[in-house]
Amino acid sequence: MVEVGYFKSGNNELSFSCEIPSEKTRKVGIIFVHAADGNRLGPHRMFVEFAESFSSLGYPILRFDLSGCGDSTGSASQDNTAPDISDVVEAIRFFIAKEHLDGVILFGISRGARVGYAAMAQYVLPLKGMILLSTPVSSNKAALKSFRIRLKEYIFKLRDPKHLWKLLSGRANIPQIWQTLKTALGLRHRYTQAEKNGLASRCPILFVYGSGDSLTEESSRYYTIKCKENEVPYDCHFIADANHSFFHYKWKEEILCVSKQWLDRIVN
Repeated sequence: MVEVGYFKSGNNELSFSCEIPSEKTRKVGIIFVHAADGNRLGPHRMFVEFAESFSSLGYPILRFDLSGCGDSTGSASQDNTAPDISDVVEAIRFFIAKEHLDGVILFGISRGARVGYAAMAQYVLPLKGMILLSTPVSSNKAALKSFRIRLKEYIFKLRDPKHLWKLLSGRANIPQIWQTLKTALGLRHRYTQAEKNGLASRCPILFVYGSGDSLTEESSRYYTIKCKENEVPYDCHFIADANHSFFHYKWKEEILCVSKQWLDRIVN
């Protein structure tokens, strides 16, 4: 059964989709948290596909739009994650009360994964675990690496006469190219190392990163160290060649397989 509606978070109405299995065999639900500029569908409809698979295993599912995103009211929080953290906390409270659950698993990607970790750090929450994809942190080094990768991609394209002529004839989307390079350099400000030692909540975490993501090396090292310092049990899985949003179906299949195995071990 799929139910859609809204729940309150501060002055905003957050749009949600709730999938409840016909035979609800689990007292633990799964809440999906999307990335910046995203919505409850997830990148390339990842959350929709994963929700159907997890629901078939008996897990109640909640997908929702953060404030200012998708069908939710309010304004997107931009670089300030505090409103998003509040949205996640309200989503947990809403879902727990609605479905009479013992706890939840947070499933987040990119900024959504970072927000999930921050919510655990700041609030006492009934978390049974978190599956965090491409959880980011970045520095000048990561930003420069991302810039070099993007620039290399554009230079490689110019080896194709078709793309070269497009540039020389003025038909290339120069503003978009500039924005992509500017965004890459902006990583040094976007995901700073904000978390301090000490966590309000603790739960097992599955980190998943793609080896093709420029943030992977620094981010995975940072969060695994944080988990060790705070005695948080964790697993860290790397997907060969995958990018930040895991757009290829084979990468999504691997995430789903690893997540199911981890859930079976943690929840059961």
